[in-house]
Amino acid sequence: MRMNRFMSLLSAGLFCISLAGCSSDGLEDLREFVKKTHAEKKPKVESLPEIKMQETFIYNTANLTDPFAAFNLMPQGLKSASGPRPDPNRRKEPLEDYPLDSLKMVGTLSRGKQAWAVIQAPDGTVHRTQVGDHLGQNSGMIHKITDEKVDLIELIQGTLGDWIEREANLTLLE
Repeated sequence: MRMNRFMSLLSAGLFCISLAGCSSDGLEDLREFVKKTHAEKKPKVESLPEIKMQETFIYNTANLTDPFAAFNLMPQGLKSASGPRPDPNRRKEPLEDYPLDSLKMVGTLSRGKQAWAVIQAPDGTVHRTQVGDHLGQNSGMIHKITDEKVDLIELIQGTLGDWIEREANLTLLE
């Protein structure tokens, strides 16, 4: 009886496996479509561009200057020491600790011909400045104060090590 039951389970299992092998997943038409579509289209591969040969250059030291001579390695066109430069001995003012774009002009004060600009630092402190005061990290010095803006001249270092004056301003916040 056990053997009979085992044989019936075995034959039922083999029957299920054979049925599963005969079944279809229903994707034959899709596979055929993809096969036909890909068979008709060939990828286009462009040919590589032609490599141009560079002309050789023979450096004749008798006719040309030595590019590594000390004279050619020194930066040319530096401004003389009489040009503008920051004063290293000057005591820094509080608003020189902040970048110029982080400072805000919040108002002006005046008495007679004397005008002051009210500048707010990023930490929230408010400072009263006048013509000749310095602000920003590029040695900016105030040269004009109006009701709408503060004009200043900054000193920035150029690529060759020289100092260049650059105009900048802070405008009144609305």
